[in-house]
Amino acid sequence: MSRVVLLAAFSFIFIFSQSLWAADAEVEDLKRRVEELEKKLDSKVVSEEPSHRKVHPVHSIYGLTVSGGITLTGHGVSDSKDVDGQNGASAISADLAVESPIGDKGRAVIVFDFQRGAGIQNLPAFFLSPNGNATGYNADIESFNESRVQITQAYYEHSITDALTLVIGQLDLTGYFDANEYANDERAQLMANIFVNNPTVEWGGSADFYSPGVSLAWAASDRIGVSVGAFEGDGDYIDTFDNPFLMAEVDLKLSPGGKEGNYRVYYWYRHRRTDADMANLANPADTGLVKAQNSGIGVSVDQPVSDIMGVWFRAGLQRESVAQFDRFLGAGVNLSAEPCGRPNDHLGFGYGATFMGDTYKEYLRNNTAADPGTEHYFELYYSYAVSHASIDEGIHVTPDIQYVINPGGDKEAGSLLIYGVRLQAYF
Repeated sequence: MSRVVLLAAFSFIFIFSQSLWAADAEVEDLKRRVEELEKKLDSKVVSEEPSHRKVHPVHSIYGLTVSGGITLTGHGVSDSKDVDGQNGASAISADLAVESPIGDKGRAVIVFDFQRGAGIQNLPAFFLSPNGNATGYNADIESFNESRVQITQAYYEHSITDALTLVIGQLDLTGYFDANEYANDERAQLMANIFVNNPTVEWGGSADFYSPGVSLAWAASDRIGVSVGAFEGDGDYIDTFDNPFLMAEVDLKLSPGGKEGNYRVYYWYRHRRTDADMANLANPADTGLVKAQNSGIGVSVDQPVSDIMGVWFRAGLQRESVAQFDRFLGAGVNLSAEPCGRPNDHLGFGYGATFMGDTYKEYLRNNTAADPGTEHYFELYYSYAVSHASIDEGIHVTPDIQYVINPGGDKEAGSLLIYGVRLQAYF
């Protein structure tokens, strides 16, 4: 009888312990699921959207990530020549990026853009690439100016290996090449076009540089990366393979003085352009230039020199027989306000010189009263993080001053003082 009681006791203890173990396992599994759900409901991380290479908060819900921002700008102008025109103008834009994972190694991304306000009109013309966006002082202004929301990007990204990534779809060409840590984001850094993208690159795609295409990035090592891309030349989905824009870049990470910086060298090729680009060519009267091939090289460097200061440099060269200018040099500095107790504020300064090509000089001298020269561009801004905003979250207010000497390379155009403010809200 005692054996039966002992056996029953052992059986009860075993069964009870198994029940406890199962209950503990269920509790642990439930806790894990709750934690994952909490993360999905409101996970807020700092992420880099590759198509823009702009850092902003990302919100995630059930595997679908959403991020975006609203940009409000207002600018005024003082013209040394007192040319009649607008004294000022405002603009607003909003972007929303929605991403969904596709399997273990892929993701699909759609980017929605809204933009109103064409900016200040009747300014003396700035230098433009043959396919350049005409909003010289504010790179945030798109060519579309309407109440409808635009789908500007839609693409699929796939990690072929840990080091090799393929992107295909409608892309922002400028998001994959010519990056810079201090001069590549008109919503958080310098605003003028020439400080956001290299003006000596005749970017393909639409007037806002969106185009169907494919990009392949290979991280050869921790310090070497290679990117290549093939895109449609004018972004209209017509003659897609007959009018390509091709680009290749090598990225190096170097550490002079113990601070790691980025050193990029690239080459690009443009097969032809549309009739609408005639006014921006080296000889606007030569219709043959519409079909002329163009190519060039460029560099983009950003290098921290201390914990609170970084410097940047950008340069480019293109065919002077096609473009109105053939050389560009730009440089600047970025300073953190941390020594002043404002670690999320920063100040930036940029200077750019755009040099006119001989072909365009000859055209101006023979057909206009312009006096050809070099365009000098200066910009200074201070980004103020409101309340508890971090450097890439919340609301930022940025006073901005730009000064242009010889706009468009015309000494007779005098100089321009452009002043304004930008309000940026990340969500």
